[in-house]
Amino acid sequence: MEHPHGGHRQRLRQRYLTSGASAFADHELLELLLTYAIPRRDVNATAHALLNRFGSLEAVFSADIAALCGVEGVGESAALFLHMQRDLQQRMALRRFSGRDGRVRLNSAYDVACFVHELLYTERSETVLLLCLNTQRMLISTQRIGGGTLDRATVYPRMVAEQALLQHAHSVILVHNHPSGNPLPSPQDHATTEAVRAAVKSLDISLLDHLIVGHGAVYSSASNCVVTLSGENVQTQSPEEYSQQLQVKRPPLAAVMEQYRA
Repeated sequence: MEHPHGGHRQRLRQRYLTSGASAFADHELLELLLTYAIPRRDVNATAHALLNRFGSLEAVFSADIAALCGVEGVGESAALFLHMQRDLQQRMALRRFSGRDGRVRLNSAYDVACFVHELLYTERSETVLLLCLNTQRMLISTQRIGGGTLDRATVYPRMVAEQALLQHAHSVILVHNHPSGNPLPSPQDHATTEAVRAAVKSLDISLLDHLIVGHGAVYSSASNCVVTLSGENVQTQSPEEYSQQLQVKRPPLAAVMEQYRA
């Protein structure tokens, strides 16, 4: 028996072959992808449900498998298929930092900012990573040393020091994210930087930086600046400049309410 939705699926695939991804809305691209994970069923409603639940394609691919399975029409196999898209994309993106020997070299502040942003910008809760480097600033390992809630993660300086020793690190970079999207540091973030610096210094290991990842931006405690990332463009701003820019993008609540009343 002919598949009842086969004609629609074939038209989607043919349109992709003819016009490419630019001719598709997000829900259509997701629908096309789902045709390879969910056979013999209309997946248009499932694509819409996923975008409604998570808000964007990036968020769909970054969602954990249990959350994906919570969407009607998505089973474990389809959830695994979707989740793998982000892992594959991230692996390809991170390879541009690797040399021919496959080792990651973080030779500039820009490289470091791009690298850590790729690692953490889709995380939905605060996550703490420790980058361990050798004497040539090649990456030895990336250690997850903490995780928390939507707005808080605990960092234990002793654990940082222990991991640095275990990895035979010459220097380390502490990294965490702010799921709110704003990378500017809190007083607690500043205190953590100094506590970790003291802990590793006693072992003759340098803390090169404490980086905070937001959406399209990374704060560097070493230089006290925000690196904003947009495609191949990079811009460095002071925390004050970045904060002012946020205020311009986000109108005061009173103005929003006045517009709503109008």
